[in-house]
Amino acid sequence: MLQPCRGVWSVAGALVVAALASSCGGGHGGSTGTLQDSGPQQTSLQVQASDDDGDTLSYQWRVTGGTIENRNSSSTVWTLPPGPGLHFAYVMVSDGRGGHAEQQYAVSSDTVDNPQPAASPASYSPPAVAAADEFDGASIRLRLYQAEATDFAAGSGPALRRRIYLPDVTVQVMDGGTQVFAGRTDLGGEIVLPRLPSGKTYQLTCSDAQGVALSGCPASLDPANDSYSESSQGLQIPAAVAAQRNLHLFGHVGLADGSVCTTENGFFDVATSATVQLQQADGTPASETVHVNRYGDYFIAASVPVSGTQFQLKLSCEGYQVSQNLTAPAGGFLGSAGTIELSIVIPNKRPVIQKMVAVGPDGSLRGRMISALPGQASNALPGATQFLSYKGLDTKLSACNYYKGLGAVKDCDAQGNMQGAITLDDWLRANQLGKYAGSNAVASATYINQRDLNLVRRMSATQLAADHLAFNVCNHPGPDGQTQAEVDARIDTGLADDNRVACVAMEYSSVPGRNGGKPFTKFFTFAPDGSLLASINLDQRGEKYMPGTCVACHGGSQYAGRFPEKGNATPYLGANFLPFDTNNYLFSSHAGLDEAAQAAAIKQLNMLVLATAPSTSTQNLIAGWYAKDGTNVDKQYLPPAWAGFDPASRGINATQADASKFYLNVVATSCRTCHAAMRDNFDWDGKEAGATFPRLLGFSGSPKLCGGSEDVAINASMPNALISRDHLHDKLVADPALATLMQAFMGCSDPAPDPAYPKR
Repeated sequence: MLQPCRGVWSVAGALVVAALASSCGGGHGGSTGTLQDSGPQQTSLQVQASDDDGDTLSYQWRVTGGTIENRNSSSTVWTLPPGPGLHFAYVMVSDGRGGHAEQQYAVSSDTVDNPQPAASPASYSPPAVAAADEFDGASIRLRLYQAEATDFAAGSGPALRRRIYLPDVTVQVMDGGTQVFAGRTDLGGEIVLPRLPSGKTYQLTCSDAQGVALSGCPASLDPANDSYSESSQGLQIPAAVAAQRNLHLFGHVGLADGSVCTTENGFFDVATSATVQLQQADGTPASETVHVNRYGDYFIAASVPVSGTQFQLKLSCEGYQVSQNLTAPAGGFLGSAGTIELSIVIPNKRPVIQKMVAVGPDGSLRGRMISALPGQASNALPGATQFLSYKGLDTKLSACNYYKGLGAVKDCDAQGNMQGAITLDDWLRANQLGKYAGSNAVASATYINQRDLNLVRRMSATQLAADHLAFNVCNHPGPDGQTQAEVDARIDTGLADDNRVACVAMEYSSVPGRNGGKPFTKFFTFAPDGSLLASINLDQRGEKYMPGTCVACHGGSQYAGRFPEKGNATPYLGANFLPFDTNNYLFSSHAGLDEAAQAAAIKQLNMLVLATAPSTSTQNLIAGWYAKDGTNVDKQYLPPAWAGFDPASRGINATQADASKFYLNVVATSCRTCHAAMRDNFDWDGKEAGATFPRLLGFSGSPKLCGGSEDVAINASMPNALISRDHLHDKLVADPALATLMQAFMGCSDPAPDPAYPKR
């Protein structure tokens, strides 16, 4: 249902923009007085936040379009970009003691009298590729965690094992006597190695913050070894401390509301974490200062006297500091034989944002605050990195460098600001779409992809040559419900090009000197005014940078957690186009826009997808869809691995009809579209060679779906799209029989909680 005074709502994770011109009343009483005679695009923003602990709050502001005064104030001025569209402002409110809150706000400039000036055409050509820039090889993603088992106390119950990921580990890659890379793991214990040429083996060393070597890191790395990336999480490394470190201390640092003193937000350029240090009672350091990780956990190993010395742990969380005494175990500090837990709760809660409003120069209300509706399954997984990040997260600089490799920008400054970027108009001209279409055939369709992003999508595509295809889709907010009247109204809004959020362009073409001259899939995102965007927010969890936000679903066999921030890296990601799956679409009931009227266009789009050499799974899926009548997608299609599967052969108490129901109602609607674009080992429609059961069932009980494991980073990470997760949860709640099948086939119907502490 709609919540009053919230022109932008979220239902089941969907962003919905109501009539932005209407007013709720009871909001901001007028402008600040600083906007008079300042032009129609000037907008005053104000946020109302409170802090239960009485902390002084500070503020940061960011926008996706136009410019904003980044004041440390609860109010500021936003200059909207010229032209129409839906634009987003963000505020981050901090209390100085580890508590942070972020709020998003949407304003439509469709009715603002601020015409967009014509842009000068920009050239669209990639940079020259030197011989040293293109080679066979691979980038490798590593995640390091403490090898020693760490069991956390959990109230009156048994201790719960929880893996501790290790920040601040220095990783060095050597080629014989030559260092080719050195860097430190991030707050998640992760590091992405640069693309390394194949044909040789590299030496890897790991050392802690004190420079002491950690055992467990593989002595050698072979970039040709696919096993490093087949899980999309890279190589997991259990690192062990040196034997002489006889004091082993671990624990969790959390705020009183269950959150952690760690904030990572690339859009705000914020990466903060609590730190801990082992000290003697007089404050003399007994260890290096180490960061608490992304999930609030830490591990310290130090060489100390076995007994006779009093120690304390010093904790710093932004402006908050405390020291807590350490009780030695019986027998003294004996390394792994006497590992000690010391967890600390900081007496602080995050600030709460109650309201955010914007007004124009005349005092009229503009736009609405975006809020998640209560009761959604995704609300229990509030972390910014929970969704659309499983395969990695990019930065402003890596996004710019990706675009540079495609020729979409001329250069990037040190902060990742794009210089000489193309516009949507430049891209459309180069690919003969929109007003630049000529004799080339263009396939077009309009629908709502309600199962994954819930956006109205105005899709068009063309093929200019066997090795050159282009797709462009302009997106508008979808409905909060599924009544046909709401669907029709939203699609009408999209067709009028009102409330445009962004246009996403995908191209299948070559780049001279890259990928052996063969074409590959490329991604571009453009703002409503046509400017190139480095980031986009598709999951209500903040802006996420390109190309990782696309790789999350389109796959990327050559992508390992982050596109390189430096150098002339290849933009070939190994990504794929997705099939057009009408099982997950909603259509208008208006003449020419219903599903039957657009069936031929949808098939044309799927045939164009086949022309991009997609994954084997996508090829098989499209062939299966059109095997019956050749025109309409067969929504009851069962791939052979499922159609002929007898659950009893796997000891599953279900029938073949049950297997069909499970596939059509779970796999086809919540998993298939993205997994069809992945490597064959993630193709849930198929099965392994010689196997008698679908490949997916080999992952029954996986913590990626069922949660509850010590590997907190991957728990409940699937589905990796927020809306898909909420839809699946709601469907299972509404259909207990389907939930029973989910339990039978996948080992759970709802994920178990993380051990000891939920990830925040």
